Amino acid sequence: MDRDRFARIAVVIATFVLAPVLLEMLAWYIEGEDYNLSRALTVLAVVGGLAVIALVAGRIRGKLPVMLVGAMTVASVGGLALGFVAGFGPVLWNRSISGELLGLSLIGIAAFTALTGSYLLLQFRRGLYVPHLEATAVPSPTTTKRKVIGESEILIRTQPEISNALEKALGSCVSVIDQEDLHFVAYFGPEGCAFYTDVLDDADLRHFFHATTPEKRRITYLRLGRQLDWLGHRLDTHLRFLESGTVIRTVLDVERGALFHYWVDHGRYLIGVTLDQRKVDIADDKMAKLVDLIRGHFTLPPINQRARPEPGAGNIRAIKKDEPWPESGS
Repeated sequence: MDRDRFARIAVVIATFVLAPVLLEMLAWYIEGEDYNLSRALTVLAVVGGLAVIALVAGRIRGKLPVMLVGAMTVASVGGLALGFVAGFGPVLWNRSISGELLGLSLIGIAAFTALTGSYLLLQFRRGLYVPHLEATAVPSPTTTKRKVIGESEILIRTQPEISNALEKALGSCVSVIDQEDLHFVAYFGPEGCAFYTDVLDDADLRHFFHATTPEKRRITYLRLGRQLDWLGHRLDTHLRFLESGTVIRTVLDVERGALFHYWVDHGRYLIGVTLDQRKVDIADDKMAKLVDLIRGHFTLPPINQRARPEPGAGNIRAIKKDEPWPESGS
């Protein structure tokens, strides 16, 4: 739901409920007739509170920690205020709070907290911070075209207009997409996903799809990409104390394939996917080279200059069967 709708809800509440009550109170004041002022103020307070909650909900929608703290704060402040008035009202003002008003107010506070908690639990089951990422996500690419390279039919989706540098980056991504190993690549910039390209519709990959479709996977990959980028930023806040720089590569090596998140530059990153568990290393190497190609399009130096050991080499040495283990000192 768009946050502007919450603002409209608040306006509707004020117009259809608060306005008649205020007009009735004004008429009562002018004509000097008897009017139950306490009941009118109660209605105004309850309806005004609902309008404020509707308006505030639109501003904090999807930010789970803020919603949780907001719910706890509102509940605690309301409970303290009602408890103070109920406990000290007869002493300080020679009057006590109405039992009906106290009960209705406590029910309202409890209902607000319960609804917020239920919403949070529901969203936690979907995935931490997913509502925030969905609420802040920009529209996905919609301009679609297909290109056949060799035996692969490649899907390309972009925003309606992209720059020359992004056109070059798109060409680099299309050049590494292959039905054999790297099956999906998406590029994200400061304005969100600029383009993605894949071979998920290829007939040779149908055996990877059982309960999902290529289109559902594309949507999920874009969401996971935003989640991984969000987590990378949070890790950077801790890693800066170690002087280790930015997280430039995150790999989710799952049971069937892998998902890669590669940092390109501030506000720019790549998402890559392979569906074949046997080709994870090959797809990973392709993504590393692709990042350096794209950084070149933006006149940036290479960043993924990692070396792999030659087959049969490395830092692993053989241990003789009769060689004693060194003491650990523990």
